Amino acid sequence: NRQQACRYRQFHQFGCETLGEHNPVVDAELIAVAYNLLRDLGVETTVKINSIGTLEDRENYIVELVGYLRSKRTFLSDESKNRINKNPLRVLDSKHEQDKAVVEEAPQILDWLSEKSRSFFMNVLEYLDEAGVPYVLTPTLVRGLDYYTDTVFELFNEDDEGSQSALGGGGRYNGLVEQLGGEETPAAGFSLGIERI
Repeated sequence: NRQQACRYRQFHQFGCETLGEHNPVVDAELIAVAYNLLRDLGVETTVKINSIGTLEDRENYIVELVGYLRSKRTFLSDESKNRINKNPLRVLDSKHEQDKAVVEEAPQILDWLSEKSRSFFMNVLEYLDEAGVPYVLTPTLVRGLDYYTDTVFELFNEDDEGSQSALGGGGRYNGLVEQLGGEETPAAGFSLGIERI
């Protein structure tokens, strides 16, 4: 099994998690902690952020996305063609150049959020503004695991050549504890790769 480019075989992570609180200020606080930690270490960081809403929001969006991707199938890479039925959200963060033009025109998940999800996300962004944490709204940022909900984010460092590498990421995963057999429990967190930092 060939190792993916820019992946470590062994690595260490630092992370923060919260359990039991479904509040947009928590999401913003976690992002601020990660951003400020990297800034204090002298790492120029870009925060990319999106909302993937609830599972129901996502199911509605996926119907629309799959319809769009099928109409553009001939322009997609073989990998993305295979993902249309298996995990269409992963097409959005494809690294293949030929997929990027298709993804640019794809419907955006933010347009498919319920009023509740949209309001939650707008509050996260307002708290980030208040905390002075700059961010880039990135509609193609998704998580492939279905326990993720609402806020998702990644932290990137831009090098002198302008290429970016992910230092870490996180989001809200209200479905995780229940998926593991526990009670329904709101949760959010992030992890950062120590070696990359």
